[in-house]
Formats: sequence, C-alpha cells, structure tokens
Amino acid sequence: MRKTQTVRIPQSLKLATEVQCPFGEVLKTFGTDGELIVKIEESAPENIKEPVFVEFDGLWVPFYFKLFEWRGKKAKIIFENMESEELAGELVGKKIFSGIVPASVSVSGLSDLIGFTVSDSGFGNLGQVSDVFEFPGNPCVEIIINEKQILIPLNGIKKSDYRKKIIYTTLPEGLLDL
Repeated sequence: MRKTQTVRIPQSLKLATEVQCPFGEVLKTFGTDGELIVKIEESAPENIKEPVFVEFDGLWVPFYFKLFEWRGKKAKIIFENMESEELAGELVGKKIFSGIVPASVSVSGLSDLIGFTVSDSGFGNLGQVSDVFEFPGNPCVEIIINEKQILIPLNGIKKSDYRKKIIYTTLPEGLLDL
C-alpha cells in the first residue's frame, strides 16, 4: 500500500511520445478548491509524467498537476487552471490517461504506428501508415495515396485503437489535394 504523500510535479516534464495508457477515473470532487478524488488503475505507473490527458468530444486535452497526493489506491489531485468546484465537476466520471506506458505493455514509440490503417471521418479508410516522421513539435505519419506521399500531423488524430490498429482522424480541408 502506498504511503500518503504530497508530490509536486514540475511543469518542465515533457509529454512522452508513447501511447496513452489508462491512469485513473475521476470519482468525485472534494472540497471547493477544485480537488478531485481519482481511483487509480492497477496498471498505472507510479512515476507520472505530465501532462496527463482527458478525452473531451474525441479530443485529448492535456492537464498539469497543481497537487498530487496518493491515498492508497486513490489520489487527491488538483489540476492547474481547474481550481474551482464547478470546473472540477466537469471531470467527474472521466478517465485520465498517462503519456507513459507501463513495462508490461510492448510499445516502442511512434514507429509502432507503421502498418496502422488511417480512417478519416469524411473520406473513410485512406491507407496504411508507411512511415513516421518525428518533427519537433509536429510528429507526422505518412500514407501513400495514388503514389503520392501524404503527411498527416498526429495532432489531428481524434483517437487510435491499438488492438484493431486503426488511427481515426478528421483531416483539414485540402490536405489530400496537395
């Protein structure tokens, strides 16, 4: 059982490039200063890297901790800029995902996306990822359509299904016309 301790996590930690792994679920608010009680997943890593993510309307929204306090298999947290009961209440029932992968999950990084099918909400299945480019601040996956190289920014990805090996996206207008 983990000891109750307060951990202040520096904002300088950077997002890992691995897949998002379930970290916990927000059970309820606690107090009036934006505190949340989170049930921590059994597989959640103890070394948390920021940001953590919550899915809203198919988009991954990053959050940074102002306070993180272990409480056995739960934690009391406050996210930066969510320091009211009303704002924190919007997260109740939401799952939190970590940007790092537990050792039990076999993923080596973005290169694991090679071979995934890219499915666009407007165009349907576009093809398979043939390469990955880790441009600083703008990683992209490559697909080939009609012998033409198309780079799709990873920030445009709505979600991915690692079991089915599918990346779901909504491409900006004109991207396929280039």
